[in-house]
Amino acid sequence: MPTLTGQAPVLLVEDVRKSVGYYQDALGFEVELWDVNPEHYGYAHRDGCHVHFACFAGGDARPNSTAVPPDKFDVYFYVDDLDALHRELLERGTEILQAPVEQIYGMYELRVRDPTGYILAFGQPRDAV
Repeated sequence: MPTLTGQAPVLLVEDVRKSVGYYQDALGFEVELWDVNPEHYGYAHRDGCHVHFACFAGGDARPNSTAVPPDKFDVYFYVDDLDALHRELLERGTEILQAPVEQIYGMYELRVRDPTGYILAFGQPRDAV
């Protein structure tokens, strides 16, 4: 059976440059704009995790939290040291929506909201903390 080697959710955004800037500055991702049309598409990646951004006329961004309030996340990242990531994000000046907390489903996680309103959850299995 073939092995899946990665994933890259595509988030609809109003401003690709603003989104990649946030992921670079606030979250420490490496970013790139699509050279053919940088206003239309961009990429962010960190440690093998990828997120893409697309801007389409009439394509409205709709974060999950608008459909399932108050804070249903849109992208979930697994991390091996959540406390260290939390310190890093605070040093970067990232606004933390939810500081590290134990969840009833066995994860220790924090959440941030990006400029478009997407909620990103970063989690570590509680038994690995």
